[in-house]
Amino acid sequence: MKTLLLICVLGMLTCVAFSQEKNDLQVLLITGGHDFDRTAFFQLLHELQGMTFTEVKHPQANDYFVGNKTDAFDVILFYDMVQDISSAQMEGFEKLVEKGIGLVFLHHSIVSYQGWDYYKNTVGGRYHEGGPMASNYKHEVDFNAKLISPSHPVLQGLEDFKVFDEIYGNVEIGENVNPLIKTDHPDSMPYLAWSQELNPHTRSVYIQPGHGPEVFSLTPFQQLLKQALIWTAFR
Repeated sequence: MKTLLLICVLGMLTCVAFSQEKNDLQVLLITGGHDFDRTAFFQLLHELQGMTFTEVKHPQANDYFVGNKTDAFDVILFYDMVQDISSAQMEGFEKLVEKGIGLVFLHHSIVSYQGWDYYKNTVGGRYHEGGPMASNYKHEVDFNAKLISPSHPVLQGLEDFKVFDEIYGNVEIGENVNPLIKTDHPDSMPYLAWSQELNPHTRSVYIQPGHGPEVFSLTPFQQLLKQALIWTAFR
């Protein structure tokens, strides 16, 4: 089994996870703005063999959108929830999407940047933190995850499965997303995962479950996340 070494340092790189394999998929993990079970989450990442995760935390994380800092990475995994971003960082992110990189947005990352429509369109939706379209959430819910497009590479080998996790309700979902997984829970948003091909060089996937820790140990969820990272990276 691959060995995972987790090293925490001060400065721009907050935490780097090194694998022992060569030719791994290089994943930039962005965190900050929302607490999570770090032990359970990094155990989840350890199960995704063939991938190396480099974590950067806010407030420094958005600096990676400026310049060539993302050139070493195949895909960005967003597991953050923040609002502050400079105009230069927004411009850098938009250029990055145009240039081409894999983008996977997990759980509460759909709440970020409430006033930035480009980000909303890149994710494929928005959890509204107030106003007439206010979204809502509920912890510790049992719900069904039903495949919509089982032939999609992100869902390869998966079947319908059950989840115990947090749900979101009344979430804005873009008209151009390709729904991958749905649920019949009456309090949940209808889709639990979707994909987008934003341009010939950039793909994105959003996955709603991910509060954890129970869902982190769920084999179908692990497979879903791994295949989303692979597909968005054009591997």
